[in-house]
Amino acid sequence: MKKTLPVFKKIWFLAVIGLLIRLMLMPITFHPDIWAISFSQHLFAYKGVLNIYDYLGNLPKSSSMILNYGRNFFTYPPLAYFTLGIFGIVLKPFFNTDFVNNLAGNLPNILNDSRLYWHLFLTKFPYLFFDFGILFFLIKLFDDDRKKKMIALLWIFNPLSLYTTYMIGQFDIIPVFFTILSLYLVKIKKPGWGAFALGIGGAFKMFPLFFLPFLVVTESKNFWNSIKLFAVGLLPFLVTILPFLSSIAFRQTVLFSNQSQKMIFAKIPVSGAEYLSIFVVFYVFFLGIAFLRKADLWKCFMVIMLLFFGVTHYHPQWFLWLSPFLLIYLVTYPRFRFFPVILFFCWFLIMIFFEPSLSVSLFAPICHSLNKVKPLSDFLSKYYDVFQFKSMVRSIFAGTSSFLIFRLFTQKNNEA
Repeated sequence: MKKTLPVFKKIWFLAVIGLLIRLMLMPITFHPDIWAISFSQHLFAYKGVLNIYDYLGNLPKSSSMILNYGRNFFTYPPLAYFTLGIFGIVLKPFFNTDFVNNLAGNLPNILNDSRLYWHLFLTKFPYLFFDFGILFFLIKLFDDDRKKKMIALLWIFNPLSLYTTYMIGQFDIIPVFFTILSLYLVKIKKPGWGAFALGIGGAFKMFPLFFLPFLVVTESKNFWNSIKLFAVGLLPFLVTILPFLSSIAFRQTVLFSNQSQKMIFAKIPVSGAEYLSIFVVFYVFFLGIAFLRKADLWKCFMVIMLLFFGVTHYHPQWFLWLSPFLLIYLVTYPRFRFFPVILFFCWFLIMIFFEPSLSVSLFAPICHSLNKVKPLSDFLSKYYDVFQFKSMVRSIFAGTSSFLIFRLFTQKNNEA
């Protein structure tokens, strides 16, 4: 703590600039996904709904919410719902109930509602605490003052954090916070609490659970200690989903949804009905390497994220999951900064060729005509096969990721 405070004193001006950028983006950008967060907060804070999955499943077809958004718009684990709901209760005096009602029944004209800006600001406001919490623990991961300042600078102006958290309005920043907290706890020799932190992160979005076996094999002292660490890590996730396992709606929309299984789409057929999952094959392979080499934990986390994004048709906002590790890599190995830059450039190309709501249409609140912009792929398709282009970009990403994985398992921290 004593070493961290002087660093904050040196970067406070940059932190203030970063905060102002975030505060500016919060009310003027939106993506339709934020409506799921808005409705979940409203149902919890104003109607006391505890099981959102069955509640949505039992609404009549004539409900304006179902007509506009369908039954499966909330696809996140229960802890995410309760946390967002608690934020809704805390901020309840500042929210406007009529706006949410208008949102449910008058979606096409919601951009004309002047209350939109304040609603967007309030909905994204709680993310600031997790964002700056990540900044604090990233700084604590380094001992050298120069590296502390560098990682602080990179995170404060991290475009992935600004994009996913304050423009799209997704809560991915919360599980990322618990992932970085886990790294810090392991660093101070508290692997049990580190595993528990991963379990909490996995109870928001399940990707931190991918890291748990790597924490176990690199930090456990013996077989029984491994079992203990694994159980402690799974406990928060299991406890929070257990009351909902009997719900068919929960199992369909969360546990077995297409989103939760995207990483196993890439496969090698071994018969007419069976296949090898590329993700699972290399996951187990890298787990074995981590066990033999006792690799640094942040490297293991980064390897799994590189594998995930290398073989998955991911949504652009998910890239925030990888970004802290790319920044740690940039600070630790500045001579090899070119490779993370390639990954970022590939992500940027993938992002702009998604639907406009994930790029220019994010600014529709201040320029309504942006909501009608046609996809960039429509323009490119006149001259070139868009899917082939995106496939090549993903291939470059996967190739660069493969090289970085090799370097992560062979580089030493002092190889700057």
